[in-house]
Amino acid sequence: MKVRALASISGPMGRKVAGDEFVVSAVDAQSLIDRKLVEPVPVEVAPATPTEKPTKSKAAAEE
Repeated sequence: MKVRALASISGPMGRKVAGDEFVVSAVDAQSLIDRKLVEPVPVEVAPATPTEKPTKSKAAAEE
């Protein structure tokens, strides 16, 4: 789970300062969240990209 440090912390994940974002297990994340040391980083869903294939123009198709 991706979290953001709210304070300077150190542990198995290394030294982090307020604002650092890092990934920890869900169990570790919940423990840190409960102690108000980190906050979860919202998962951003990438916008869907169009999957349409480009069409050839009529002139290019006749060549």
